[in-house]
Amino acid sequence: MWLINTSRLSLELFHGDKIPPYAILSHTWGDDEVSFQEFTQLSEAKNDKTTNKDGYRKITAACAQALKDGYGYAWIDTCCIDKTSSAELTEAINSMFSWYRISQICYVHLSDFKLDAAEVALQQERFDVEFRQCRWFTRGWCLQELLAPKYMRFFNQKWQEIGAKGPLSRLISDITGIPEVVLIVPPKRDLQDLPVAARISWMRKRETTRVEDLSYSLLGILNVNMPMLYGEGQNAFLRLQEEIMKKYNDLSIFAW
Repeated sequence: MWLINTSRLSLELFHGDKIPPYAILSHTWGDDEVSFQEFTQLSEAKNDKTTNKDGYRKITAACAQALKDGYGYAWIDTCCIDKTSSAELTEAINSMFSWYRISQICYVHLSDFKLDAAEVALQQERFDVEFRQCRWFTRGWCLQELLAPKYMRFFNQKWQEIGAKGPLSRLISDITGIPEVVLIVPPKRDLQDLPVAARISWMRKRETTRVEDLSYSLLGILNVNMPMLYGEGQNAFLRLQEEIMKKYNDLSIFAW
């Protein structure tokens, strides 16, 4: 997997048990993200077009937080996957849940949460309202990013910390419909012990840009693997069901 060196802001490739401790970012994509190619081809010029992107500022902010917390490496999906390589993209999608799980910490950047960190404790009702309305809770890929990491901290638009998954587990459960026993830190129930249909149901109110990703983003949550075939549309879910039936003796899948 590719990781960003948080001191040098450059990519380094690691394999197997050679992967160092790293922080990982969960976020919603915007229109101005930095790709793998753009990040690897950065020039040192201060007026470089890439460094003026909002996506680049998000990368540097996440790396700065990781460095502050003592992590020499970080992983961010926008620039750590070469999406022009179908083999690398397939490996990344099938591995992503485990990459989030083995991370040391997951930072969630809520780009539409504007309440200042100093106001959070004083305006609990407003916090709850703004938190519930965050786009992060509506995106398909963010479901596995919520479930996989051991530790998760939330940051507002200005990259000020506003809470952690453990203390916010009841509120997150109410927003998502996911049982709190799965969300508390450490969880009281393993994700894989829950019925398949229940896990799939958590995706019900979420969206992805591409219809296939509604199925692909469930792979880690359901602990199955399959190749990516962008362009197959709803057939992705049929293939997912086939993989589930090969692995589980769980009749709840027929609810879908």
